[in-house]
Amino acid sequence: MKKLTTLVLAAGLVVSSFAGAASAAEFKPFAQFAEEFTYGDEGKQLTPNSSEENFNAATRIRFGFDYIASEDLSATMLFQYRHTSWGTSPLDADPAVDNANDHFRMRLAYIDWTIPSTDVKVRMGRQAVVTPSYAFGSVILDGRGDAVSFNGNINDNIALGLTWLRLDASKDGWRAQDEADAAMLNAEFAYDGWKVAPWVMYVSKQENANIGFNASNAPAGKSADAWVIGVSGELNMFDPFVFALDALYSNTSFNDVTAPDEDGFDAWYVGAKASYKFSNGTAALGGWYASGYDNERNDTGFVVIDGGFAATDITFDGSIVGADGFYDLSGKDSPFGTWGLVAEYANFSFLDKLSHTARVAYIQGTNEADPAKGAHDIFENGGLSEDDSIVEINFDSTYEIYKNFSATLQLGYAIIDQDLAAGQEEQDNVFRSALAFVYNF
Repeated sequence: MKKLTTLVLAAGLVVSSFAGAASAAEFKPFAQFAEEFTYGDEGKQLTPNSSEENFNAATRIRFGFDYIASEDLSATMLFQYRHTSWGTSPLDADPAVDNANDHFRMRLAYIDWTIPSTDVKVRMGRQAVVTPSYAFGSVILDGRGDAVSFNGNINDNIALGLTWLRLDASKDGWRAQDEADAAMLNAEFAYDGWKVAPWVMYVSKQENANIGFNASNAPAGKSADAWVIGVSGELNMFDPFVFALDALYSNTSFNDVTAPDEDGFDAWYVGAKASYKFSNGTAALGGWYASGYDNERNDTGFVVIDGGFAATDITFDGSIVGADGFYDLSGKDSPFGTWGLVAEYANFSFLDKLSHTARVAYIQGTNEADPAKGAHDIFENGGLSEDDSIVEINFDSTYEIYKNFSATLQLGYAIIDQDLAAGQEEQDNVFRSALAFVYNF
């Protein structure tokens, strides 16, 4: 009883301290609860010991707050609990000790402040870091990281941004060893009817830093420098027609490399999308081309830190919640090594509070086929070759049950075609369904 009384008093002190602070500032809590139930027929030639059919129930909870002192100073914290599979531990187990599939972590934690006597905004801490994209989502970086970013407007039409991101820093006591860092400079020029966003990123990786560059024979344990130059544009002066374009080129150089390893890799990507907004939905047609591995020259590779390419639900990163950890083609939500065409009709509705999105995509590899490798798992071992293709069909529906509480059903089917030698077994087609209930408050 004494312990309970102590806890109640402590809770009261915490609440009263926030209430007292709120008299001079503003405290805004927020949260999201997501419960997801998935069923997938994963097919053959996936990860060893995985079942071909799988039902999973998962939970994801995000909660946090904004503490706003003024328009020039605020702080944000966001925590996440993710239970990737129900029933993996006894009901009385301690999740922190007994269940490695239970994850509680700090998702975001940063301070926003304005440099005095300027309009320059500074954000410091763990934050969302995204490279510009107007078409299908960022192909190299759409995630969270420990960073410092500066953003400001030159005038009403031109904005500039500068970000330093610490990607990795292994530790030997208090000393940092083998860091990996990225720096990005970006701008946006926005005028009536069009906007364009050029950007450039530099990535420095020391020898043993835990960040990889995707290349067919990238030397292990070598320091490297990479440059990525990109531009995104959108034309909406013909609204309801809207056209979007993303393009980038990357170059990676490894240091102190001896033959037969390659000391440099190049890659490029372009994606475009055209859409037309009707009174009941938006029709869109788009496509992309991304370079792949070249077996003869062995000089093609690309920089993918944490991509967010979302052209489809199964092959790429289009799932709504994704708490079950269902795989995608690239493993990093990136289109490199593929080209594709996608047609969709989004957000159409026949009943109040119920909307749908239908999509069909054709995806083919741009990685040069290597007969010596024989049959390969296109979802786990290097992606699609030039002889492999996927036709993916998605149908997603969302129903608003109550205000801020919705249910989304995603249905996807991927038809896989591989050109294999006699006696080799083709990977099966893939089916995934997901029913997610999401409550925001």
